[in-house]
Amino acid sequence: MIENKINRPVLLIGFTLLFVIILSHFLNGITIFGYTVKSVDLFSDVKPDSLVSLNSNQFRQKEIPRIQENKNNIVNNTVQCQNFNSSSLTASVSFDLISHILNNNNSNESSPEFVPKAQAPQVQGVPTTNVQIEGNVDQMKYFFEALKNSRNSRVRIAHYGDSGVEGDAMTTDIRKTMQREFGGKGVGYLSITSQDITFRITTKQSFSDNWKTVSVLTANPQNLPLGISGFVAIPQGLSWVSYETTGWDPQLKYFSTARLFYSNAKNSSIKYSFNNGSEQSAALKTGNDIKELILSAPGGSASNIKISSTMADQAYFYGVSLESGNGVYVDNFPWRGNTGLGFLNVSESSFKQFDKLMNYKLFILMFGANEASFSSQDNTWYANQMVKVINNLKAAFPQASFLLITVGDKAIKKGTKFVTDPDIPLLIKVQQGIAARTGIAYWNLFEAVGGTNAMEAWVKANPPLALMDYTHPTWQGAARIGQMIAKAILDAYKNFKQ
Repeated sequence: MIENKINRPVLLIGFTLLFVIILSHFLNGITIFGYTVKSVDLFSDVKPDSLVSLNSNQFRQKEIPRIQENKNNIVNNTVQCQNFNSSSLTASVSFDLISHILNNNNSNESSPEFVPKAQAPQVQGVPTTNVQIEGNVDQMKYFFEALKNSRNSRVRIAHYGDSGVEGDAMTTDIRKTMQREFGGKGVGYLSITSQDITFRITTKQSFSDNWKTVSVLTANPQNLPLGISGFVAIPQGLSWVSYETTGWDPQLKYFSTARLFYSNAKNSSIKYSFNNGSEQSAALKTGNDIKELILSAPGGSASNIKISSTMADQAYFYGVSLESGNGVYVDNFPWRGNTGLGFLNVSESSFKQFDKLMNYKLFILMFGANEASFSSQDNTWYANQMVKVINNLKAAFPQASFLLITVGDKAIKKGTKFVTDPDIPLLIKVQQGIAARTGIAYWNLFEAVGGTNAMEAWVKANPPLALMDYTHPTWQGAARIGQMIAKAILDAYKNFKQ
């Protein structure tokens, strides 16, 4: 007699559901191999968005294609990306439109067309705190001393972070404040290829689809040397990249020079053109060390530049810096999904060579949110690795200051409310310990945005300051954070014993 197996799949599904319920509810909070079991909402997909946290991957998969279908709603600061790392990214989107679409019920705008503003709006009812820089503030002396002479030299800030700093939305407000205080015009360093160009607010960038890109975010089986941004791009043919300024900030509207960084070049030339003009040629220098090619805009001013390779494998190209004269430059280096350990994939030699060319005086490090997502109660290994990262950077940049920014608030759903993820306060203590062990300064972003359970207010603000993933800021929220960071730096500078 043939056994009836029709009910077996049903039983299997039933046992699986029972196991998930027991694991996520009855064992909630139990730590297994250093990781804590958290509750799982089995009905999250059928709940309205007001009750469900939309994570960033869901946003990119669901919202960006929908935005692209209605291009008439995209009014400013958009650019099409033709290819990145063999993955086609064709969505065009602005931070303003993202915020509007995700939170249109809270908006007072009668039209879906949001016009970006350079200043973050004043938002009522959202708690923020004037937080000062703590830790070893004396280690900021290298940066503060350099600022005194910024009118006669170029002083550089490297702003690294995870997806929270993508799009230059947060960095631009730090840059704007520092440049208006100490001089400097230009957006600074830009990689050859990037994954955030579809929503970068300060520079329109496009590039051909035949660049081979290797970075701290990818595998590097050939051990190719990475640049200051953690990226390197190698042309696979007649490859090109184009940069154009936007009207986001008058300080960034024009630039006088474009500095191209490269290494391992063949005896050859690249082609370039400013302001959509005629193509010019410029020779590359051979050699394994990192070199720069300075391209000067005709008449001393340009709003766009296109650079083209002339053969496959012509050189290792790292990036271009758009600048105008002396002052402060703040480079935006976003590493989506990274915990900060990506620095270990960039050689000390590469860092030292860029230091000679760029004169970095301050590193702002904003990582940790992705470490918190692992839900580990024991962050000892991560702390030890980050201590190694910072000590390596200090060795490569001995005349630079370092500022560690703690994680901000990140909310999880508890009942009908969103509350601070319990891993966040634990991670902040770890980050404070990292700063103490490496002898650098830190700034508490969590306290600055309002402390415990502040994220819900940021999401519900009008206009919203955070996306509905209850983790990432909107462009308005990023602008506010950038302004707070800049203020904390300036306050520390004014209080520094000179």
